[in-house]
Amino acid sequence: MGTTYGPPKTVSGVSNASPGVASATAHGFTDGDIVVMTSGWPSLNGAVVRVDNSTADAFDLEGFDTTNVTAYPAGQGGGTAREVTAWVSLSQVTDVQTSGGEQQFYQWQYLEEKTQRQRPTVKSARSMSLTVDYDPDLAWHAALLTADALNTPHVIRAQLPSGKVIYYNMYVAYDGEPSFTINQNQQVMVSLSYENPRSKTYAPVTP
Repeated sequence: MGTTYGPPKTVSGVSNASPGVASATAHGFTDGDIVVMTSGWPSLNGAVVRVDNSTADAFDLEGFDTTNVTAYPAGQGGGTAREVTAWVSLSQVTDVQTSGGEQQFYQWQYLEEKTQRQRPTVKSARSMSLTVDYDPDLAWHAALLTADALNTPHVIRAQLPSGKVIYYNMYVAYDGEPSFTINQNQQVMVSLSYENPRSKTYAPVTP
């Protein structure tokens, strides 16, 4: 989980390209940095992006295709970029459950027909829950309590055995009070809800 963030750097605009190119004067980012975006484009707002092809005043949003001008109207992508500068490892996780993302539908029926019609509308909100063996002496316990108190999104990074990394931007809910169940380790629950509804997966950075 990201615990420390740099100051937001102003992004004056993002090009309609694949990947999109962010214009940000003297941003100071380098290739491989992980940043959280705010944007006038809802699909980019709150997204976690890896910096690529960085120059003094611009950088690529690696893997982020903004060519669709319907979803990404030209001239409306400006906002900020904020780097994740420190992390804490969430160890002793025993179970991960995900929920949400189910397609919702609008249904209707005409009197002259015997079958309903439907069209897709929105997808339900996504969330994730972690079951963790309790240990208040580990660094993640205090970090999760702080994240819960702040009630602001935090970047969550999942490292896969393949080396690929999945990034999420999530609100953290953590009570920190352990369970008491006979013949089991004490456990705590971490509830995570998506700020941006899409995660982002990146391949390992080649040295």
